[in-house]
Amino acid sequence: MLLTVEDLSVSYGKDKPPTVTGVSFYLNEGEVLAIVGESGSGKTTVIRALLNALGGGGHFQAEKMLFNGQNLPELSASDWRNLRGKELSMIFQDSGNMMNPVHTIGKQFVEYIQTHSDLGKKAAYDLAAEMLTRMNLPNPENILRSYTFELSGGMRQRVGIAMAITFQPKLLLADEPTSALDVTTQAQIVGELLFVTKGSGTAMIMVTHNLGVASYMADKLMVMKSGRVVDYGKTEEILQNPQSDYTKTLLKAVPEIGGVRFV
Repeated sequence: MLLTVEDLSVSYGKDKPPTVTGVSFYLNEGEVLAIVGESGSGKTTVIRALLNALGGGGHFQAEKMLFNGQNLPELSASDWRNLRGKELSMIFQDSGNMMNPVHTIGKQFVEYIQTHSDLGKKAAYDLAAEMLTRMNLPNPENILRSYTFELSGGMRQRVGIAMAITFQPKLLLADEPTSALDVTTQAQIVGELLFVTKGSGTAMIMVTHNLGVASYMADKLMVMKSGRVVDYGKTEEILQNPQSDYTKTLLKAVPEIGGVRFV
């Protein structure tokens, strides 16, 4: 088992009631888990807790939170630095907003690689170009010379994916990676993410509000509402036999084309 989470709770501020509570799930190598639910349901909070990157004074606790044999709540700051970026990586909703707009893509990509490896600057630059090529980005040298505002949304997301998978992490966290993109680019990004997970054995937890994307990509589905899990299991089972009224409502909200609902 790659990841075991039991009874995870997240709170913001001292003596405040938890915003996320009682979350439990399991993930094997190469599996994809999609977390779905409305805005404010706690989806992003869960994956940020896994990365120990909760803002606003947020803190988490769990009965069990094991990743690749390591107990996450017990890790030191140094342990977290070694874990993030190599074994545990994240793709943000808009990767362009997570990069420094006053530095080129190349400067940031090379710095990222050198932070997590012993590669020299030239070798790191070559690896960055190679990763951009893997993401089907044309003329990677030109992209490395570019700033984030010079790239389209789809190109920025591909850069973010390229950086996140550089060291073939055991677990990839993706926070609404396709929500800000047009439909054609969404399909391309979905294909690239599936290629990463199925090709290298990397597991992925993806936060999305798109049940169609979740049903296509995920082996497991977790539905959240108001900080709690209301349905969890194999994707096909949840879609065909949802247990909660909330999940049933979500499924009814999926548009139909010609009487067919594509989830």
